[in-house]
Amino acid sequence: MKNILTIVFLLAAGSVSAQVMADVAPSGQTRDGAVVFYGAESFNKKINYENIKGIPYWKNDYLPAQLYAPLNKKYGVFFIRMNFATNEIEFVGNNDEVKAAYGDQVSRAVVLDPKDSTKILTVFRNDLGEVNVHYINEGKRYYAQELNQGPVKLLKVTHRELKQGDSMMGTLKRYYFVDRAEYFVEQKNKIEKLKKLEKDEILKFIPKTPELEEFLRNNKVSLKKEEDVLRLLEIYNQKS
Repeated sequence: MKNILTIVFLLAAGSVSAQVMADVAPSGQTRDGAVVFYGAESFNKKINYENIKGIPYWKNDYLPAQLYAPLNKKYGVFFIRMNFATNEIEFVGNNDEVKAAYGDQVSRAVVLDPKDSTKILTVFRNDLGEVNVHYINEGKRYYAQELNQGPVKLLKVTHRELKQGDSMMGTLKRYYFVDRAEYFVEQKNKIEKLKKLEKDEILKFIPKTPELEEFLRNNKVSLKKEEDVLRLLEIYNQKS
C-alpha cells in the first residue's frame, strides 16, 4: 500500500503546484479498510471493503485537496478520499500513513484537479449549520458536497449505507452499498433543504429569468437528474 501511494504522489506532484504536504496536519485515526455493520445477526461486525460490492469512496483514487480547520484555518494540501460509508475524510499523513480525520478538525476539503491545481473538482463541508440542523437527532455532522460553484449551489449529502443479503441458498451473507441522497440549495448565504429533485420543488428557490425560461421551454426537463439541475444552475449563475 505504501509503495502504491508513493507512486501516485510522484505522478501527481508534477501537476499540482501547491504544497503536497503541510507542516501541520489534522488529527485522525488510522483506518484498516473495513466498515462496521450493525444488524440483528451481525451486530458490531467489521466487514472488509473487499468483501462488499461497491466502493465506500466518492472517488477511489486519492486526489489533492486543500484542507481547512474551523474558522477558515488552512492546513495545506493533502491527498484524500471522501469516505461516504463512514462520513470521514481520509488523508495521507507522514510516512504515507492513511488516517481518517476527526470531523471537528476538518470542516472543509477543496478537492483539486490533479492536472491543474487552479481547478476545483468539488468541495466537501461539514460546517454548514443549516445542513447540520437536519441531523441533530443522529448526533452527526455530515459532509455536504458542493456539486457546483457560483452564486447558487446545489449541495448533496450522500448516505452510503451497508446492506446485507443472503446468497448460496442462505448459507452465505453478501454485503453491498446502497446510496441515499439528500439535496440542498444554497444562495445568498441561505440554505434550503429540497424534499426531492423535482422541477416545482427546485424552482421554489431559484428566481426565474428569461434564460431559465428558455432552457426549460426548449429542453422539457423534469429536473429529477443532477445533471439537469446543474445545467440549469450554470445558466442562472452565468447571468447572476
